[in-house]
Amino acid sequence: YFDSVFFPLMAPAVLLAGIGPLIAWRKGDPAQLMRRLRWVAIVALIGALFMPLAFGRWSALTSVGLLLGFWILAGALTALVVRYRLKTKLTSAFIGMLLAHAGVGVFIVGVTLVKSYETERDVRMAPGDTAMLGGYSFRFDGVREVRGPNYAAARGAITVQRDGETIARLAPEKRVYLVQRNPMTEAAINAGISRDIYVALGEAVGGDAWTVRIHIKPFIRWIWLGCLLMAFGGLLAASDRRYRIATRRREDESAADATLLRSGAA
Repeated sequence: YFDSVFFPLMAPAVLLAGIGPLIAWRKGDPAQLMRRLRWVAIVALIGALFMPLAFGRWSALTSVGLLLGFWILAGALTALVVRYRLKTKLTSAFIGMLLAHAGVGVFIVGVTLVKSYETERDVRMAPGDTAMLGGYSFRFDGVREVRGPNYAAARGAITVQRDGETIARLAPEKRVYLVQRNPMTEAAINAGISRDIYVALGEAVGGDAWTVRIHIKPFIRWIWLGCLLMAFGGLLAASDRRYRIATRRREDESAADATLLRSGAA
């Protein structure tokens, strides 16, 4: 329900966000704007059509989501190039706006790729067993008991390999805290700019075997990166000197008005 309602409401706003940085306030040239938007649209279409092919599976919904993300990113980049060619001063307000817009684009690309290409698998594994997911090999090396400062845990050992090369050794845990006595799952994470791998221990299923849950989430870090860019862009834009001058001027005018009122009352 959320996806079906949210997308139609936000798509027009996202399209306008890609146009906003290219519009000259109160003196825009429609013909010039259309020429700039043409290149923005070309870059967005190329990225939206061909990036899914790198994941080995193309879908219309994925391409639409990537189109919106690349539309904003290409619009922000085009606005920066235009300012550079016109030798216009880059104010902190303008740079902050571009960073915030780029953050929205990065966020949309991250959400689209995670929703479209995340994979997971629940598998029963005994020591020495191997499971495959997303081109990665996960070898279960067993579980040992460990104690923490306020908990006891079963700690698993998972070796992650790709093309025969070890890229991570993960140690997911099943903890029981001494106070509450409820078991808690602590997933092990191998993070990367292009994907995160999550491995979690399930339950012991007899002998030395356990259920293991494996997740691969591509580009999930882009969601957080997009949020950070939006926040930093907003702070940078708010720090623009012109806003401080305008605020100081309003404060001075308010003080002057208050002085006049007091003088009139006297």
